[in-house]
Amino acid sequence: MRTLLVSFFVCLLLSCSDRPHDVTTTDTLPPIYPDYVGVTIPADLAPLNFGIKDSDVETLDVVVKGKDGEIHANGDYADFDIDEWHALTQKCRGDSLMVTVCAKRDGAWTQYKEFPIYVSGDELGEWGLTYRLIPPGYETYGNMGLYQRDLHNFDQTPIIENRDIDMNCVNCHTNNRTDPTRFTFHVRGDHGASVVGHGDNLDILVPRNEAMGGGMVYPYWHPSGNLIAYSTNQTHQLFHQLHDKRVEVYDNTSDIIIYDVANRQIRRDSRVATADYLENYPAFSPDGRWLYFCKAEKIDSIWSDYKDIRYNICRVALDSATAELNGEVETVIDARAMGKSANQPRISYDGRFLLYTLSDYGCFPIWHKEADLWIKDLVSDKAFPLDAANSPDAESFHNWSLNSRWIVFTSRRNDGLYTQLLIAHVSPEGIVSKPFLLPQRNPLEYDAETTFSFNTPDFASAPLRYSPEEISRKIMNEERTGTVLIGN
Repeated sequence: MRTLLVSFFVCLLLSCSDRPHDVTTTDTLPPIYPDYVGVTIPADLAPLNFGIKDSDVETLDVVVKGKDGEIHANGDYADFDIDEWHALTQKCRGDSLMVTVCAKRDGAWTQYKEFPIYVSGDELGEWGLTYRLIPPGYETYGNMGLYQRDLHNFDQTPIIENRDIDMNCVNCHTNNRTDPTRFTFHVRGDHGASVVGHGDNLDILVPRNEAMGGGMVYPYWHPSGNLIAYSTNQTHQLFHQLHDKRVEVYDNTSDIIIYDVANRQIRRDSRVATADYLENYPAFSPDGRWLYFCKAEKIDSIWSDYKDIRYNICRVALDSATAELNGEVETVIDARAMGKSANQPRISYDGRFLLYTLSDYGCFPIWHKEADLWIKDLVSDKAFPLDAANSPDAESFHNWSLNSRWIVFTSRRNDGLYTQLLIAHVSPEGIVSKPFLLPQRNPLEYDAETTFSFNTPDFASAPLRYSPEEISRKIMNEERTGTVLIGN
């Protein structure tokens, strides 16, 4: 009798569920948010949950079909079961999913044109992402932090939050080739420090060497894990009264230095630390033989001529055994000849492509609506914009997955104010797919409630081994490890 009653109530529940009936079809694509129509994803990514920005929608009913199976979601938004999603996408690697969306308004159902989601045969190959979350202002900052996110689900955990270190600013967390056993970031404020984690060691360095004239920012690890290139910047801001840009961030001076992790030595070299030029955004080549960086001529009057500051991407040879630079500086991207400025060079870990941001001027394209992603094929020597990834608003701050098949970058395409994270597939020929927004459990609710912008993203092969409490405790301890400046 009990079995019969359970069966009855299950059948009653199913019969009363809000499923499509008397459906009207339309040949238009569903206006879903985020726009996941035709994107290419890795098989092990978190589900692409979505909603519709329409308060008249009462219920969404979504069916995702793939090879040998399908999954279903029904409710206020499409909320897929993680295990079911992964089981389906794994079966469809190198193939596609077809998504059918029905929406109920005023008691009537509409079925939209189905659309594909392509599942790449290339693995993501990464556990997750690291990034900074910061309010989208610029005059001051409040709550902020460095975070890590598991890309297979929706779990986000803090690396460090500035409320635990007296609200000091934290920025530019960087792993070595996505490996979190070697990482670094900078702290600004009363408890300033450069934090360097390497193996079992967590060094809290003096935040600046006065001979350098600035702190250690914009880091990049040498593939050996023994060296870190930093820029040292004296950064300032200009604010526009009547302009489509809100703020201009510029450097009065900036140089590149190389830090020897084991010996705690800072090497300065006149090739990348000059009086007449601004050097910024260092990056080592994957083979460790080259140091790439951005370089611009200093100008006399920042206030009147800031639009004349244009950076080229250059490189200089490196002897990784001695950390010494050799030979002449070479220009790799002559953006100034194009009337443009090139920044944030990132070389794919297979050594094939140079990814960078191209804007009209300056070194901080995150506030430049015209800023786009470009790529240079280092084999064919051809450079071209990543049209499928770019938008009418700013794209910037990008990095590669270790297998060189995926990129992550920030974009203001949604509202022009908040930066969001997008991920895109890159083919072996450098062709980029339509990017997808970082998946969230409930994307519409997340965007409505968040007060933070994403910043400086990078892939991570595993979560950080240190807890936020361990890191903040060492920062709040006033002990600092000194460094020695050598070189010319």
